[in-house]
Amino acid sequence: MANGKDGVDKIVALFRLYEKNMYHIAYAILHDSYQAEDAVMEAFVRLMERNYAIDDPSSDEAKRLVIQVIRSTAIDQYRKNQRESERQVLVEDFAALGEKQDTQPGFAISGEAETMIQNLPDIYRDVLYLRYVKEYTTAQTAAALKIREETVRKRQERALRMLKENKSENGGLYHGTHFKIV
Repeated sequence: MANGKDGVDKIVALFRLYEKNMYHIAYAILHDSYQAEDAVMEAFVRLMERNYAIDDPSSDEAKRLVIQVIRSTAIDQYRKNQRESERQVLVEDFAALGEKQDTQPGFAISGEAETMIQNLPDIYRDVLYLRYVKEYTTAQTAAALKIREETVRKRQERALRMLKENKSENGGLYHGTHFKIV
């Protein structure tokens, strides 16, 4: 888009022409009105930041661009929601964790969650405990365990994969929630 008043006018024209359509596309992906509104605003910010060359806001080219940007923005938000949801599931499952007397993380969870977590090797359980219960960063976890950050990331990935595999074999501890390896 052109800089200056002409560029602002074109953004305003794009907003007026496509705001409702963009909202509907975002809502269809996100199923949340507030997040759909945020996605529309984020899409316009992306359009302004990338300074696309749009001569006619009502052209098919402009419409395709706007649809592509709002879809991308809404899908990004959806994926972010999924990651946060999966992290929250782990945090909730680890919520009842306690400390053993010997300073090793112990798990005071009952039932299937306890079994799944207790069956993890200590090296993986320790990483999950520090990352999700203590909410340590990768660097803090590495320092606490006296291992490299790359090792922390790999152990976290493996532990989540083990929980995911165990979940699918046992019919699901997390009732419809899927782990993704982060």
